[in-house]
Amino acid sequence: MQARMLGPRAAARPCGASRPRTAVVLCAKAKGEKKGGKQPKKSALAELMAKKKDAAKSAQGADAGAATAGQPATEDQYASPEARMLCFYLMDSYHRLTKKYLLEGVNLERLPSALYRAPFALLAHNKFQAGVTDPNYIYANRAALNLFEVSWDEMLSTPSRKSAAADPEAQLDRNGLLEEAATKGVVTGFEAWRVSKSGKRFKIKDVTLFNIMDRSGTKMGQAAVFHSVETEDGKVHPIKGADQEEEEEAVQSAIPTPEQMQAAEAAVAEQAAAVRALKEEQGLGNADIQVQIAVMELKKRKERVAALQKALEDALAASKAAFDDDDEE
Repeated sequence: MQARMLGPRAAARPCGASRPRTAVVLCAKAKGEKKGGKQPKKSALAELMAKKKDAAKSAQGADAGAATAGQPATEDQYASPEARMLCFYLMDSYHRLTKKYLLEGVNLERLPSALYRAPFALLAHNKFQAGVTDPNYIYANRAALNLFEVSWDEMLSTPSRKSAAADPEAQLDRNGLLEEAATKGVVTGFEAWRVSKSGKRFKIKDVTLFNIMDRSGTKMGQAAVFHSVETEDGKVHPIKGADQEEEEEAVQSAIPTPEQMQAAEAAVAEQAAAVRALKEEQGLGNADIQVQIAVMELKKRKERVAALQKALEDALAASKAAFDDDDEE
């Protein structure tokens, strides 16, 4: 099995805007599909997940306080060997079933971290694992863990049915979607109410539910991905990635100085020149990966400038409002 990868400096990018297809984590086609009535072999992932579940049970309670708000899992958890293998199958299955990418511009080494920190919620359960009648979660990224207000260990010891309300109608609707996806491979565009650990209700929007498969096509589980949620007050909230939240917190923590603004603007100019050089001096086009990576970096630097400018404008507006209040007094 081979995978096409970008270089180690490639930046992760959520799928969305139309653009030339980039090489992400895309395996070569399997040499053959299973035929006949042979029993499917137990996958390496299933064995690893079973070991993980046993280890989680024995350690349950010992690490109950390890997760903190906003950081509900550690790298040892979301980048463990079994989680890394599952991340690969999540990416590969999603592309095979939807012809889209969960992430663009990410290599295999960075894949677990990129999925965990991604600007969408992603969950998976072990519906098709041998002997499982009440599927448990086997994966949840940072956004999903925060939405459900649980840690990694809590999520992986939770039956997935508990994400929905306990009433029969909600469970019936959920089971219907799971069975539809099991048959079709993927179900898209639905929404449903879900419940967090503390009882908060939120509606997951425009969800894609898909089967997780190994390269031979054997079903191993199911996953759901969504980019926004609606709260009970009717407001829709886009899900932010860890990098975006950290950037916003850093910008909001202090008023940017003139030197910071100049440095950010100079970084944009430098990267714009690099993009031009790739095109004019090396003769590359928009379809070339080097240009796509350089353009993504340019966009990131422009967003940094915009964020600094907004922080400065907000600070000036707050200062003006404070002076106006003083004048009224």
